[in-house]
Formats: sequence, structure tokens, C-alpha cells
Amino acid sequence: MASFGELMLCLSAVLSAVGGGLSLAGGSKQRFYELSKGALSAAAVAGAVALSSLVFVLVSYDFSVEYVRDYADRTMSLGYLIAALWGGQDGSLMFWAILQTWFTASAAHWVGKRDIALAPIALGFLSALQVFFLLLVLFHSNPFDLLGTSADMGIGLNPLLRNPYMAFHPPTLFLGFVGFSVPLAFALAALAEGKLESDWLIHQRMWILVAWVFLSIGNVLGMVWAYEELGWGGYWGWDPVENAALMPWFTATALVHSLMAEERRKVLRRWNVVLIIITFALIVFGTFLTRSGVIESVHAFAGATTGPYFLSLIIAVILIGFGLFFLRFGKIKDNNTIRTFSREWLLNVANWLFMACAVFVWVATMMPVFSDLFTGDKITLPPSFFNHWMVPLGLTILALLGLVSVIGWGTSKLKEIGSALVYPLFFGTILGVVSLYWGGYRPELGGPMAFAPAISVGLLTLAGVAILQNLRKTIIAAQKEGRGRAVLRRKLGGQIVHASVLLMFVGFTGNAFNIEAKGSMGIGENLNIGPYNVELIGMRFDSDVEREAIFADLDVTGPDGKLGVLSPAQFTYFSHPQQPTSEVIIKTGPSEDLFLTLGAVDNQRGRAVIRAVINPLVLWIWLGGILLVLGTVVAMFPVGLFARLLEMGPEMRVYLAKPAGLTALVLLPSTAVEFLFNLPAAIATVGGALLLILLYNLAVVLGHIAVKGDSR
Repeated sequence: MASFGELMLCLSAVLSAVGGGLSLAGGSKQRFYELSKGALSAAAVAGAVALSSLVFVLVSYDFSVEYVRDYADRTMSLGYLIAALWGGQDGSLMFWAILQTWFTASAAHWVGKRDIALAPIALGFLSALQVFFLLLVLFHSNPFDLLGTSADMGIGLNPLLRNPYMAFHPPTLFLGFVGFSVPLAFALAALAEGKLESDWLIHQRMWILVAWVFLSIGNVLGMVWAYEELGWGGYWGWDPVENAALMPWFTATALVHSLMAEERRKVLRRWNVVLIIITFALIVFGTFLTRSGVIESVHAFAGATTGPYFLSLIIAVILIGFGLFFLRFGKIKDNNTIRTFSREWLLNVANWLFMACAVFVWVATMMPVFSDLFTGDKITLPPSFFNHWMVPLGLTILALLGLVSVIGWGTSKLKEIGSALVYPLFFGTILGVVSLYWGGYRPELGGPMAFAPAISVGLLTLAGVAILQNLRKTIIAAQKEGRGRAVLRRKLGGQIVHASVLLMFVGFTGNAFNIEAKGSMGIGENLNIGPYNVELIGMRFDSDVEREAIFADLDVTGPDGKLGVLSPAQFTYFSHPQQPTSEVIIKTGPSEDLFLTLGAVDNQRGRAVIRAVINPLVLWIWLGGILLVLGTVVAMFPVGLFARLLEMGPEMRVYLAKPAGLTALVLLPSTAVEFLFNLPAAIATVGGALLLILLYNLAVVLGHIAVKGDSR
């Protein structure tokens, strides 16, 4: 099966090169476009079959494959075996490469409904990108490599990755990463062709929103994983790899908002092209950090050596992107003047602020490298340094969030602005001042930062009232029948997203009020933290085929009475005896979380180190993340999407038949080859491939309907 999967990777790489070559050679000729689309679709199917082959060797415990030996063992559940796809460097790179083939094939189908003049260069770039990843997998990080000797058991997945959130955090991030390759491809095509006055970027709205929402979900899931698995009591530690995923989020968020200015007022066009190039360059840079070994992180891949390849890709993207940008600089013109205090003016300011955030985090993250280069000493900046500078930037962006919601496009009279800001400023000032008497002043933070909690409360209130005002207007307008319903739906979705960010900021402000207590406890002893009393009533041991564990049973009493017995633990997996993990207990409430961990255990004396942390308002971060997804879905998809899906007509059936036919062309010869080696494996491969084909066709249907609905 490993040889068959490798064959499918080779086939996908060849078809990708053929598809890209046909696209570039034929220009915008319809015949060449159809051939290119067919080859790229077949490459996507071959990639899907290769991916199903890797899944098969993982779930069948084929320890003759080195990747399976390193990341699977017989004690792992089916879910973690599948998650092992992206648990190691080789598998995650292959997953990225296959996702790239799927996005390229989807873009090839999508472009036929839009401006086909940009298709040759755009598809050529996307094809070259996926060939880069596929060749990197085949010749450097091949998960199908065989061991020289047979193995009877595997090492298994890293214990820190045996968490349900790790089954979703990496793939959602990868979907966001790969998603931004499509807008970049069309940006490069528009720059190369000089077609900068058309609405090519507006047509990229769906791709940008889909990529942005997956990037956002990936970051939030990473925060949840860190909060529940790493055991240090927080959700964001400014780790270099955390920062690597945050930097492109800053520029992508700026792009999402700046795109509105181009759509409504035909301004900020240069900004949008720059933001697309920088976002993808930062995505590749984050991958470089993870896989180069230049930084130390719990998130990084140990022993990774693919850094030089990704550094080359970063240089190529920057040189090509900005080379074309400066070549066409004079042709990228705004159609309107940006007036001071208009909405587009505020979005321009927001672009600079988001860029400042990205640049600051980039410089601070790379400080160990810079300091080692110039002084010979690696200086790692603590989280407090990041917080000291990022809090003011975040608060300023938060203020803009409120202002953008009440100020109109084009021009706004000072009287209108003042009228719109009366209630937000009034309630924001009142609550900000009141909060000074309720913990809003923290002298231990030092200097002006001592007022940061109170200022946060004031600005949160200001932004919240402004968003509610605008949301009320949007809902009233949406209740009216007539034209503009799609615009109102998008406005409603945008306001929901802004409200979700507001909720997350509420949760972030709680970080300033954390309380921590730690102590070595014997049976019957107590640890007090805030309104909680924690009593150690016993310790117990447990083991199964996968790991052994020690639990500390804690009788916890809170302000409302007994919370029951809570049992944090330490797990030691037999496959990784030197890597014990802390299994935390989190008692979640609307106002605060009680976070309990078990530290060092002295079995002879019957004592254990218990650490307790009160984290205020954390729940609001997760609720904000859920609301963010909901708002984006409302903004992206037309209301009647599923109704039209059920009303599938002849045109849609023909549309589905095309990828099905290409699938057969790839599967039949591939299956014949595999039958010569392993009959059961071939049957399993076909079954898995058919399932993936079904999912692929469903994605094509949804994409087709979304585009069709959006054009209405």
C-alpha cells in the first residue's frame, strides 16, 4: 500500500505539472482551459487516493512504514490514528500538498464562471506551488518511506497531541494557509496581465473569507488546546509558533476590512495587493519557523530540516509579488479620494495598525535570532514584553472597531459623527470610570499600563454600544422586503463578527485579574485561593494498555457551596515514558474558570504539589470564537443555498459527472497496478477513494451554488 500511495503522489505531481503547463501554453483559449482543468482535477483525485493510502497504513498498523512506526501504536484510538496524518513533519507536509491540489482544482472550476483571462497565470502559479509541495514530499519528507528492518510496534503520537482539539486545530490552520494561495495567484495574474481596473479582487471575496475564517478557527482551537493540555494555566504564551499563526491573521484581517473599501469606494487598492502578498509570505514564514529549527518551541517539529526550501519559497513570493507590484504601481489607482474621518479613512488607519502589530510580533519573535547574530547571545523576550506593547495597539484597534460601525462611507459630517457617538462615548466613559473602583486600576502593572483594565472596560463598552446601534439598524433594514437583501445579510454577518471579536476582547481583559496559588499538600490539608477552598482527600493510581496515571482527589468548595471532588492527574504513556503530561481540571463558569493541576508527587511522604488558578472571563473567548464562525457563515452564504441544493437540475448533474469521469480515469489503472501487489489493500483503497470522491463532489456542489448564489 505504501508503494501505491507513493505512486499516487507521483501521478498527482505529473498531472499538476501538465495542468499548469497546458494553462500557460494555451492562454485563455477555452480548449486549453478545459484540458488544464481536467488535468488539475485528476491531480486532486490522485492526491485524495494517496491521502487515503496513508490513512490505511496508519489504521492497519503497517509498521514497515517509517512514518507509521514513528506516529502510531496499537493503543491509539481511530481518531488519533487519523490525526497522526498531521502529527509529524512528513504527514503534515503531505496533507498540505494534497489540500493545495484540491484548492487548485476548485479554483480551476470556479474561474470558468468568472474572468477566464486571468486563468492561465493564476492556475500556472497554483500548479507550480503544488508541484513544489509534492516534490518536497516525494524527495525530502516522504511519509511512505519503508524501514530497512521490520518493526512489531510503533512509538506512537506525541502525548501532548493526544487531545481532541489537535484533531481539528492543524487541519483548520492548513485550510486557512492554503486558502490564501488562491487570492495570491489571481493577484499575481492581475499584476502580470495589467488588468488592475477590473473587479478581479472583488471576485476573490469568497476565497478570502473562507481562508480567513479557517485561519481564525485554527488559532482559537490552538488556544483551547494550549489551555487544556499544556497545564500552565493560560491560553496564549506568545510562543514563536503561536506568533507564526497570528502574524498572517493580522494582515488577513486587515485585508478582509480593506476589501470592503475597494468594493464600495474603489479605494485602498494598493493596500489590498500588498496585504495579499504579505499574508501568504507570512504563512510560509510561519511554516519556515516550525520546520527550520531556528527557534525552540513545544509546537515545532523536532529535527525538521525543510527550512531552506521554505526560505526559498518566501524569497520567490516576495520577489515575484513585489516585483510585479512596483512594475504596475502607477496603474493601481484609487477611483475616489479618501476623505478624513470617513469609513474608508478609518480602514486605512486600521491597515497601518494591523501592519504595526504584525511587524512588532515578527521582530520580537525573531529577537533570539537577531541577538545571536549580532551579540552571540540568544535573547528571548518574555510574554510581559509582548503584552506591554500589544495591549495599547489592541485597545486602539478596539476603539476603531466602534468608530467604523457608526461612521459612513465617502464623507461624514462632524455633526453626524458626534450624534452617532453620543451613547457609545457616554456609556464607555461612565463604565470606564466606575471600573476604577472595581479592580480597573492595577498599580502592579506600572505606569500608564496600571489604567489598562479600566481603559479596556471603557473601550469595550464604547465599541459594544456602537456595534449594537449598527446591528439594530441592520436588523430593522433587513426586515423590509425589496432590493439589497444580500447587502443587508452581509452587513448583519459583519456586525455579528464584530460582536464576536468584542466578546473575545472581554475574555482577554480577564487576563489582567488572574489569581494563582500553589502549595505542597498532604492528605487533609487545604489550599485557599480567592473564594475557593481546595482540600486534598486522597491520591490514587490507575493504568491501562496505553498509559499509567496518578490522580489527586480534591474536595473543592466555592462561593456557592461544594463543587464536588475534582481530580487533576498526570499521565505517563508507555510509548513516551520521559514525557509525562499534566491532565488539568477546569471548572468553567460565566464569570471565571477554576484551573487545577497536579505537579510533583512524593509517594513516600504522601504529598503532592497542587496549583490552582482563577482565570476570569475565559468562557467569553470561546463563545466569541463560535459567534465569529456564525457571523462569517451568515455573511458568506445566501439564505437559499440548501434549498437550491435540493432542487438539483440537469446542469448540476452534468457538472458532477465531470469530476466523476476524471476519477474513473485515475482509479482504474491505479487499482490494476495495486491488484498485482495486494488485493485486500486495493479494495480498501478504492473504498476510501470513493468516500473522498463523494466529499469532493459535495464540495464542488457547495462551491458552485455559493458562487451562483453570490452572483445573484
